[in-house]
Amino acid sequence: MQAGSPPPASRGTPSRRGRFARMVMHTASHSTDALPSEFSNKQLNTFTSCLSIPVQGALPIKPQDDAPPSPQSRMSQQPTPGSSKRAPRKSKTNALAALQSHASQLSNDEGNSQDVTDDFFNGHSPIAVSPCLDLSSVKTSGPRYLPAHTLSRPFGIPQCPTFHPTSEEFKDPMTYIRSISEKAAPYGICKIVPPVGWKMPFVTNTETFRFKTRLQRLNSIEATSRAKVNFLEQLYRFHKQQGNPRVSVPTINHKPLDLWLLRKEVQSLGGYEAVTKNKKWGDLGAILGYRGIPGLSTQIKNSYTRIILPYEQLCERVRKSSASPSSPTVKTDPHLKTHTNIQSSNSRQSSLRYPSSPPSSPLTSSSSSLSEPDDGDSKERIRTRSETNGVKRSTRTASQEQFTSTVMSRDGFGRGPSAAATAQPDEVQKLTQEQSCEICQKKNYEDQMLLCDGCDCGFHMFCLDPPLTSIPRGKWFCHTCLLETGGDFGFDEGEEHSLSSFQARDQEFRRRWWATHPPAHKSPPDLDDPTVTCVGNTVVTEHDVEHEFWRLVQSPNETVEIEYGADVHSTTHGSAMPTMETHPLEPASRDPWNLNNMPILSESLLRYIKSDISGMTVPWTYVGMIFSTFCWHNEDHYTYSINFQHWGETKTWYGIPGSDADKFEAAIKSEAPDLFEAQPDLLFQLVTLMNPKRLSAAGVRVYACNQRAGEFVITFPKAYHAGFNHGLNFNEAVNFALPDWLPFGRDCVQRYREHRKLPVFSHDELLVTITQQSQSIKTAQWLEASLREMTERELGSRRAARAMGITERVEDDDRPEDQYQCSYCKVFCYLSQVICHCKSEVVCVEHAKHLCNHPINQRVLRLRFSDADLQENLAKVSERAAIPGVWRAKFQRVLSESSVPQLRSLRALLAEGERINHPLPELASLRKCVSRANEWLDASNTFIIRKQSRKRSRRSRGRPSTNEPTPPSFDDRDPGDRPDRALDDLYSLLREVETLGFDAPEIGALRALAEQAELIKNKASALLKDDRAATDRDTFFNECERLLMEASSVNVNLDEIHEVEKIVTRESLIKELEEKVDETTTTLEDIRNLLSRARACNLSEDNTYMKMLLARQHAGDDWEDRARHVLDQPFKTIEELDELSATDSNVPIDVSIYDRLMSARTKAKDFEKQAKIWLLPDNQGPKPKVTEVMRFVARAEKDFSIPAVKDLRQTAEFALDLESRCEAILRNRYQHRDEIDIFEMMTKWRSYAREHLSVFSLPTFEKLDAQLTLHQKWLEDLPWYCQQHGAKHGQDILSDVLDSTRPEDDLPPNDEYFTCICNAPVRPPPPGTQSDAVQCDHCFARFHGECAANGGSCPFCDHRHWNGAINKGRNWHFCFLPQILLSAPEVTKNYCDAWKQLEIIVHRVDRLSSVIGHFLTFASQPGNQRSEYIPQVRHYMRKLYKIQFAVSPSREVSFGLDLAGLHRILAGQPAPVRMRKRRRAKFVFGQDIDKDWLDGTRCICRGRTPFLLHFPTVECEMCNRRYHIGCVFYPMDGSMGQMLHRFLCPLCCIRKNRSYEYSEVRVKHFDNSDKDTYVNTTAMLETCSKDVIYKTLPPPYTQTLIVELIRYTSGSSEVVNCPPAPHSVLTPPLPRPPESGPSASHRLSHTPLPLPTPPTPVYELSRQPSANGHHVPPPPPWSTQWHNITSNPTPTRRSEVPEYSLPPPPLSLSPHSGKKRKFADESPPPEARGSRSPKQTRRLPQTPILPPASVPARAMQQTLSPSLAMIVSPVDTEPSPRPASSVPYSGPTSSSQRPSNTPPVKPIKLVMPKNK
Repeated sequence: MQAGSPPPASRGTPSRRGRFARMVMHTASHSTDALPSEFSNKQLNTFTSCLSIPVQGALPIKPQDDAPPSPQSRMSQQPTPGSSKRAPRKSKTNALAALQSHASQLSNDEGNSQDVTDDFFNGHSPIAVSPCLDLSSVKTSGPRYLPAHTLSRPFGIPQCPTFHPTSEEFKDPMTYIRSISEKAAPYGICKIVPPVGWKMPFVTNTETFRFKTRLQRLNSIEATSRAKVNFLEQLYRFHKQQGNPRVSVPTINHKPLDLWLLRKEVQSLGGYEAVTKNKKWGDLGAILGYRGIPGLSTQIKNSYTRIILPYEQLCERVRKSSASPSSPTVKTDPHLKTHTNIQSSNSRQSSLRYPSSPPSSPLTSSSSSLSEPDDGDSKERIRTRSETNGVKRSTRTASQEQFTSTVMSRDGFGRGPSAAATAQPDEVQKLTQEQSCEICQKKNYEDQMLLCDGCDCGFHMFCLDPPLTSIPRGKWFCHTCLLETGGDFGFDEGEEHSLSSFQARDQEFRRRWWATHPPAHKSPPDLDDPTVTCVGNTVVTEHDVEHEFWRLVQSPNETVEIEYGADVHSTTHGSAMPTMETHPLEPASRDPWNLNNMPILSESLLRYIKSDISGMTVPWTYVGMIFSTFCWHNEDHYTYSINFQHWGETKTWYGIPGSDADKFEAAIKSEAPDLFEAQPDLLFQLVTLMNPKRLSAAGVRVYACNQRAGEFVITFPKAYHAGFNHGLNFNEAVNFALPDWLPFGRDCVQRYREHRKLPVFSHDELLVTITQQSQSIKTAQWLEASLREMTERELGSRRAARAMGITERVEDDDRPEDQYQCSYCKVFCYLSQVICHCKSEVVCVEHAKHLCNHPINQRVLRLRFSDADLQENLAKVSERAAIPGVWRAKFQRVLSESSVPQLRSLRALLAEGERINHPLPELASLRKCVSRANEWLDASNTFIIRKQSRKRSRRSRGRPSTNEPTPPSFDDRDPGDRPDRALDDLYSLLREVETLGFDAPEIGALRALAEQAELIKNKASALLKDDRAATDRDTFFNECERLLMEASSVNVNLDEIHEVEKIVTRESLIKELEEKVDETTTTLEDIRNLLSRARACNLSEDNTYMKMLLARQHAGDDWEDRARHVLDQPFKTIEELDELSATDSNVPIDVSIYDRLMSARTKAKDFEKQAKIWLLPDNQGPKPKVTEVMRFVARAEKDFSIPAVKDLRQTAEFALDLESRCEAILRNRYQHRDEIDIFEMMTKWRSYAREHLSVFSLPTFEKLDAQLTLHQKWLEDLPWYCQQHGAKHGQDILSDVLDSTRPEDDLPPNDEYFTCICNAPVRPPPPGTQSDAVQCDHCFARFHGECAANGGSCPFCDHRHWNGAINKGRNWHFCFLPQILLSAPEVTKNYCDAWKQLEIIVHRVDRLSSVIGHFLTFASQPGNQRSEYIPQVRHYMRKLYKIQFAVSPSREVSFGLDLAGLHRILAGQPAPVRMRKRRRAKFVFGQDIDKDWLDGTRCICRGRTPFLLHFPTVECEMCNRRYHIGCVFYPMDGSMGQMLHRFLCPLCCIRKNRSYEYSEVRVKHFDNSDKDTYVNTTAMLETCSKDVIYKTLPPPYTQTLIVELIRYTSGSSEVVNCPPAPHSVLTPPLPRPPESGPSASHRLSHTPLPLPTPPTPVYELSRQPSANGHHVPPPPPWSTQWHNITSNPTPTRRSEVPEYSLPPPPLSLSPHSGKKRKFADESPPPEARGSRSPKQTRRLPQTPILPPASVPARAMQQTLSPSLAMIVSPVDTEPSPRPASSVPYSGPTSSSQRPSNTPPVKPIKLVMPKNK
């Protein structure tokens, strides 16, 4: 698994804390540039940072003031007791320990830097990026095979192996890795290219995914470069503190002397004294590269003596000094501020730190720089208590603000406040008052106390070695801080990125870099080579990138800073591979090569770890850019790792096999010994690189590979690996472990213990967990050695603890990890821990003395398992592991005891081996041997064990198959009981067993059987040769039978025994034939068996018995053929079955066929019997249902043809057809298309059913029969029904009602000659002709002579015409008709014309009754009794006179009588004076001069709004113009649409001086442009003004219409009296009832439903009467002259308009309103329309309105007119919910409920366009 970058350190001086490394040019820890010019090279240094590229979306990492210690800081600090004990994941990025920014600040402070920042991005605006990463812009797959020339690598490093598994091999990753391990492990790493077609989806959300980066400066990572810089910095500080800050580096032959290399080579030759003694200074010159220079050795020696030797002597003194802070000999107060206590305090404040690291160097990002000495007074370094109020401080704390301000220092994830920087002044004063000398540990001589600028520790100047006599100038460092300079190296934090912003920075950096540093190629690269990339205009190969990377790593003058997004936790950011939690339906989430599944596969040992470890068992992701690197390291606990590249540029890997790990460590330590002397655990920190070429030169095997998109790289246990990236890429990695890892894991734990490094998990606990969870033999075999080592080691530790006298106790429960981790060496001591009651920390047995100061016998050894448990567990595992070996030992013992082992022993071994769940190589051969032996035993048992008798209790019947050969012999025994193997087969088995090599009892038994068979064979041969068969026949037959009995015990087939059997069988057959040949009970099967036996015995065909058998067989076969033919017929008759059942008894028959024949005959007889019972019932039992009969017929006709059943089926079909017709009638789905009346047709149905179909139960017909009875009774209740003729005679009444109740005829005719009681005018006769008209003396009404003769008096004035005194033909009352209408049965409502006529009569008369009632209510007020209403009264009386029957809401009221009384009152009044109308003013608006628009409107919009075209419109009842309902604010909702609202347009309202009810209307004159000035039409109409009157109005605040006035004509106010015309037709406005009753609602409810057209007949019955005498009914009446019917649930509408066009009744009154109608209430007859004016007769088109969603319980009463409501309602009812205006008329004295000035309501017309 690749590594990342180290965590930063956090400690230093307050003046330096909190600066980012990228804010400065560069650091002294990575280049000689940080040193003064005397110590640095003369060439120019450059610094290039990718952070100089501004990118949108890249954010600086915000400081986290209160954030907990990060993993980075934990890794860099010493753990203390009580802190968390598990080591964090060795972090690639997060495992590093300290910041490196202190050295770069030095150069800034001193001003001696010679750096040049290569900021070629300065001045550019940020690069714009998209929120999401475009995956098409990155490489998502790599080449499977590379060209041959690309295989050679730079530096001559060999390639690691690359594997291309097949799809089958790729299925199991652990098995495949184990198979290649032997070949790949010697290389340390290998590459795996998945098979074609395999692809792992990339599921990361590139829009939301963000990550933090680390900054890497390439020339600071290399070990030699960093060691050189650290040495030069320490050397400069030393000379600076010695008062020699201007020491210069000597030059030899104009070449600066490399002081670091000189010191290294001197140390390698034994040191200064050894080189001087051996006179090696001249040789050193050659090593340093100097040749032919006089006095070279002297110059080199003098330079070493003057510059390096004093520093070396100081280092030696510090190491040997017993008073050195690193090894104090004086017991110190832990509360004193000493150098040692500061280090331990720092370690306690942090949570985790690599244990073997020395104390954190004070020279961190806050340390003093390698700058010139301060110019301030050196006396400020030492101050007395009186001068500073007891506070001793250095120049770094000269200002109070430095303590009070929050100064940030870099930590693992951001910047946090340093503890020293954020301390308050009081706290600092308290600390400095406790300052003591680090050497003598005393607090005296404060004026001589010198504070270190690195660690703030105090030192007496006279205690130093050598002692100081004066205060040094500038900054001063103690020996410890001086010698630890550079030990806090780490990687700084970069920025927070998205993938798209990181891609933009990488692309721009690569483009700029290669544009300014183009590679040199001997020949142009092949652009088709997959290893060649075009970056901008530069062609770059992978080798170019590799060369450039190592050049930058080793360059001392060219510093490049890049970012690396390493160790991105998948638990936080999510894995880039699908998981079962995030993508449960994705197949790749279950792929074993998915890195989320790899650690927990069945063969991975990490699945036994009880918790998830981020980066180890949970994948980490890595986002790299060009030159980003991961340093040399091996995996935690030396585990395997696997790394997958999702997409991006190449990643180069270097690997060192685990066997060369020690060589590698020795080589890198020899390269930079100072680094490892200061930090022995440096390789754990992942911050060091070393050129693989130098490693190879040191004898270390180094291999490399280039990983591309879609490829895996695997590292093996203990293998060191490093690498770098060629550009932007995205990788994911995780660890796993195979069983062969266990020894490596144990070695790693021991190494961690030596270095006091925190392990990641407990190795011992892992072993115990494996034993608990895996019980297989395979596990036991590879686990035994490790478990044995653990057990022996643990028992040895316990013996040592017991020897020390430590008591012990066993605890059975697991504890948290921090409770079994040694606080001294950090190892997990899972099995046993030493504890004490005084503290919570634990230690291992080896470090028991370091726990506390209590006596050793007071401490307790806490055991997780007892000794017996450990030994028992080991014994179980050992026993399990030894199972295969034990079995092999048994196997060898059995084979060695005998050359032919017993078969039972071999079987037992085989069974035992198969129970062992482990592969055994010997088991396959043993299984083959036992299998062959078992096969031989099975064959031998066919001779030894005789088969069980399989004789059947009943012989099979029927003739044998003609294809079967005739048996050669006959035996009484079942053929299955005969032996089927001959004597030769037996001898063959005996020969075979001699070659198999086993022993069994069956072998001896088989040999004895062979001897017995030979003896019987010889006896049979002797009998066959004996001549006594003719002489002594009985004796001969007895001997043959005895031999057969003897042979039956031998299970061997002998030919001689078969011949003897034939002799015996023939004799037995002849005896049997003598007895059975003439028996009548012999079956056909017996005859066939006898014939077979006779032929088997070779009996001659001329034999008498053979002839008899053949004759009987022929007769039986003939009967069988006829019987099978009948049974195979689809329909069998009773006659044929009877004929076959009466067969001669001498004919042998097949019993099974005969049984089938008799069963079929019995079944047919039963069917015939039941059919006859149903056809000729006795009327006593229950009648069958038609469906039951049809099921019976279907069963009977399935196999038989029976006449009675056919007759029953025909009758049942008639009944079923009748039931379907009756059901269609009852469901109102019957389509009647015949001319005959439907009720006459149903009467015929009833007659036919009663006469011919009474045998069936017909429930539907019975319902219809009851309905027909009710229908006839209802007809007889009609007032106009004629009992004599049986006719209804309602057509004349309907015609009169229709003619008298037309809604458009409610107003009297506009003709003064309409005065007669009829509907014809009484006009003056032509000149010269005498009129027959007569005139009433009271009312002066003129009548036709014919009309006056009827009754002899004036119908308008004479009450006898209305009170019943004058007899009329229709002498019933209207109030009874609604009751008759509602009492009709359903069949009457659906199909009866009389009911439909009655329905129309009731609703039309009801509407007329309502109109007359409201008029009488209005006229009952004295103020409304005016003579102008005489024409209206006469008009109503004409209607009632023509109807003839009494019309009123109840029997007590007669509207005719009331109208006659009113007429007498009105006729007796004097005629009023009639006023002439005044001329009204005339307005001409814009709409008046417009033309009709496309949709026929002249609307307020004036056709200027195109989208209003085809919008719903409304018509004005006065001007008949159409307006868009939206333009005039006319309400168009459901509640409004169901009521007849009159609509008067805004223009008519202005002309009538009325207010428009739907909105405000304003008039604008076309000549006046003032926006607030409008025309005052009201004033103009009231004053008859001749000029236009204006008014000013505020802006509209509600719905407002504005019309344009074009022209105005004034009116006149003169009034002239004139004589009135007699009974003028100009009647005043009359009241109209609200149109909410049946008439109004019905007119707008729906159009009439037409009658459906009849369907095509389904079939016609034409069957002739039965000839067998059964009762078969004649065809029903609908089968010939009547058409058949079918049900149609959705009848079609009638296209023709009927004679009467009246609206049907409302839904609420009659439940059958949705049924079919023959009459419809539509338009009046043509002759009625011809007598009216066009305006009066123009019929308004009606718009259908949807019926209401539901009808309430009292809907009938609520929707009836007043008269109908009074008739059908009970007497004591609740008050009617109808408005007061609908109260019925109750006589002349009733008070009116409607104002007298209310104008009549006229129905409006809503026109809905069809194309809306």
